[in-house]
Amino acid sequence: MSSCETVSSQDQCDSAQECCPVEKSLEDLCCPVETSAKMGNKAFFEAMHQVQVESLKEKIKIAWGEKIDQKSDALVKALGTHWHSMLEQAKAQKELREEIQKIYFS
Repeated sequence: MSSCETVSSQDQCDSAQECCPVEKSLEDLCCPVETSAKMGNKAFFEAMHQVQVESLKEKIKIAWGEKIDQKSDALVKALGTHWHSMLEQAKAQKELREEIQKIYFS
C-alpha cells in the first residue's frame, strides 16, 4: 500500500510523495503524469481540429474557389477605397489640429 493510500484525508497527500491520487491530481494538477496526460489530450484534439480545418479549406477551395476569389477581389477593392478614405480623414484631422495649435500658440 502506498503512502497516499494510508492517509486519512486526500488533502494530506503531499504532491512530493511517490503517488498522487487521481482526484487530487485533477484538482491541483500536482502529478506530472496526470498533467502530461491532460496536456497530451488537449494537444491531440487541437491537432485534430487543425487537420480538419485544413482539409475543409482544400475542399471549399475546390468547390467554390472561383466565387471566393471573386468575392475577395470585391472586398479588396471596396475596403481599399474605404482605407484610403480613412487615411484622408486622418490627414484632415491632423491638419485641423495643427491649425488650432497655431491659433492658440502664435
